[in-house]
Amino acid sequence: MGKSNKEQPSMVKKKIDMILAMYDRKALTSALTISVSSLMLLIFNHFVLSQFLLPFMTIFIMLFSVIGVVVPLISLQYRHFQKMKNIESNFPNFIKAISEGLSSNMSLPQSVKYAAKSNFGELSPYINRMVSQMSWGISFEQAFRGMAESINNRLITRATSTIIEAHTYGGKISNAMTAIGRSITDIEKLRRERISSISSQMMQGYIIFFVFIGVMIGLVVFLLPILGSDALGGTGAANANLVAQYTVKFRHLSVIQGFFSGIAIGKLSEGSISAGFKHAAIMSFIGYAALLLATL
Repeated sequence: MGKSNKEQPSMVKKKIDMILAMYDRKALTSALTISVSSLMLLIFNHFVLSQFLLPFMTIFIMLFSVIGVVVPLISLQYRHFQKMKNIESNFPNFIKAISEGLSSNMSLPQSVKYAAKSNFGELSPYINRMVSQMSWGISFEQAFRGMAESINNRLITRATSTIIEAHTYGGKISNAMTAIGRSITDIEKLRRERISSISSQMMQGYIIFFVFIGVMIGLVVFLLPILGSDALGGTGAANANLVAQYTVKFRHLSVIQGFFSGIAIGKLSEGSISAGFKHAAIMSFIGYAALLLATL
């Protein structure tokens, strides 16, 4: 029991370290600094500045603060997503280069060093670290597994495990690497074909969202003023309060619709929820800003 309690903090610390290793430390610090500062400005604006400034200025500061909170984190996550895509696209070329070295009667360490001379984009720093570890006497299996753990990508980890098993159990590793490289290339090709085939669906998603925003603006501009008129009965103050409540609800509804529509579009188009955050931020901002401008 005591041993399991001791292992839990170490497991949590290991997971935190893995998450931190996913991002560039400088970029992560900058993103968190901007987001936290913007969050503090948002809170200060809500409780203090709103008491002194005009409503238009308060709303402008609120929008600016929300953008400052959300955009740096989304940008950080999207850069990581692009980095993983670059690594996945370059990994088959790295495997192919090692296989070519083995076919030329090089040893496995020599083949890895030979492959490391080429440029593999975002994958190159991990390859150079692997070569350095092997030069210090670390085995190929440990260095290769360490590279996969540092990258922390499901596709790379699965391919790495297969290569290590082939090397451990005495299979012809050049054949295994060639087959794995071809498999990853086919997966990437299928992913591109899927993106091109559903691009029309992505456009439809944007069109449906803009139609939704147009309907919301029509309700705000034409229907709500009628609800606020004294012709419907009730006092003018009560009707005006009702209009104000519906206006705020429509704004929130546009943000919710934009967020989930963007997540769905990103998942469909690029196969990742992380990519959907980019679309979600754009659509939520457009929806909120459009309804805000319509009510000024």
